[in-house]
Amino acid sequence: MLGYPFRPMLQAIEAKAGTAAVAEVKRRAGVPADRVYRMSETYADEECQRLLAAAGEVLDLSVEETCDLWAEAFLQDTQKRFPVWYQMCANSRALLEYHPEIHSGFAASLQDPEASRAVTDKFRIEKLERKLIVHYRSPNRLCLLYRALARRVIAYYGDEASIEETRCLHRGDDECEIHIRWAS
Repeated sequence: MLGYPFRPMLQAIEAKAGTAAVAEVKRRAGVPADRVYRMSETYADEECQRLLAAAGEVLDLSVEETCDLWAEAFLQDTQKRFPVWYQMCANSRALLEYHPEIHSGFAASLQDPEASRAVTDKFRIEKLERKLIVHYRSPNRLCLLYRALARRVIAYYGDEASIEETRCLHRGDDECEIHIRWAS
């Protein structure tokens, strides 16, 4: 997994519970205390899972609540760091349609072609009238995070949409299939 998403996660933990909580999350996850996550580097998928679990334990949050916290921090960070994404998209559908290209842009910075392909192959989107079907396949199984991000993007633009996951890696399916349907 690319390192960038870890940065806002750790910042959210620090904002909520302080630097000692970040240190404890890293300790419980078996991550070196001095680890700095970089945008153009990949980290083991298992490390992501350990960080997510440790964050929930330290903050006393469920996995869903931890993903919600992470999604909010990620959205705020991307609004500051990449404001053009939000400026060039007129609504939530446009930004969510653009998501695979954003992902691919980060993957292009990786030196290892296999690591790059692993990042770009995680998402595929079907574009239908008033609906997107997101096909997500990743060893991290972060569909909860994706859904939390999608809800926040929809709210950011003031749009009205429903999100339903019809297939899920957590239930043993070969991919997550997330349907996002706009009211208009």
